[in-house]
Amino acid sequence: MDHPRQGLKYVNAKDLDESAMKFDGMEVDDASGEKLGKVEGFVIDVAEGCPRHIAVSAGWFLHKHFLLPIGHAVLSQDGSKLIADVTKERVNRFPGFHKEQFVHLTAEEVKELDKRLAAACVDGDADAVHLDSHYQTPDWWEITFYRVPASRSRM
Repeated sequence: MDHPRQGLKYVNAKDLDESAMKFDGMEVDDASGEKLGKVEGFVIDVAEGCPRHIAVSAGWFLHKHFLLPIGHAVLSQDGSKLIADVTKERVNRFPGFHKEQFVHLTAEEVKELDKRLAAACVDGDADAVHLDSHYQTPDWWEITFYRVPASRSRM
C-alpha cells in the first residue's frame, strides 16, 4: 500500500525477504518481558529501504494494531523476538493503526502521527520531541530485507 507521503509504504512482514530473518509473527515484548504483540508488518521508506514503524498486532481484549517507532525496538540476543523500550502501559496510549486507512492519511497527518507516537514513547510533549532518534534505522535491520520492486525502481 503506497502512501501519499512519497516513499512511505505499508509492507506485510510476510512479504519481506525471509532468507536472513523471519519477521512475520515475531513476538514483540517490553523490556520486562511482557508481551506487546506480534509483528505484522512495517511502514517502510521505500527510497531508502528502511523501516519507519513496526506494525504490531496486539491480541489483547479487543484486537488492536499499533505502530511502534522503529528506534524503540532492539532484536533479542537470540534473534527470536523484538524488545521494545516502552512499557505495555505506555503502548496502551498509542493511537490504533488501520492499514486500510493508512493510505488515506495526508502527509501532514502522518507527520502528526509520528509526533504523537514519539511523545507517547517518552511520555513527553509532542512539540518538544526530537523525532530523528525515534525513527533511526536500527543495527539489526538489513537493507536487503525489503527490495524495491523492479517496476518501482525505474520511476
